[in-house]
Amino acid sequence: NVFVTQMLAASVGIKLCDSVRRILMYTKRTDASKSFYAFARGVFPIHELCGTMTAIELAKRDLLGVDLPLWRILLPAVFIHGMANFRGMKPLFKWNSSTPWSEMQLSPWNVADDSTLGQMVSKGLAKLMWLIILGRVLGYCIKNYYLVKRQAIKRTTTYAGKQAAFSAELAAADYLKKTKKKGMGNQD
Repeated sequence: NVFVTQMLAASVGIKLCDSVRRILMYTKRTDASKSFYAFARGVFPIHELCGTMTAIELAKRDLLGVDLPLWRILLPAVFIHGMANFRGMKPLFKWNSSTPWSEMQLSPWNVADDSTLGQMVSKGLAKLMWLIILGRVLGYCIKNYYLVKRQAIKRTTTYAGKQAAFSAELAAADYLKKTKKKGMGNQD
């Protein structure tokens, strides 16, 4: 999908610039853990997931003809990115600290941690919840990528020249999905 490829390329470029800026601005010259910080920022998939979510919504609008307002296209990615920013937020006076990795709530392996067992469990649960959120976002991206791809193929083959029939099928599929969710809610 061209949309996903272009958005991922843009996301990786933004991530590179953001990581370089943070490493150069927020670390000291004598900091021995710059490589750890750079690696940890490179592995963290927020930019890529947000770019993929935006690309999928753009594909729904442009390929399938679904009427989506701009806020509906951008809101999921902005929300997830905002959660990631607030998760690792630290005060302005700490930005130029000797521990820039605290922004991501990670610490290098060679730094001692004086946390009690309760604090370690609390931190571990918070990190587990964040991992679950990222896993769900990844699942959303994979599921909707294949759904949009399959519907785009149907639109260009089965429903070629029959826009009304294709729109009716999309509306019926959306209605069935909502009905299925209501049915599951009533069973509980």
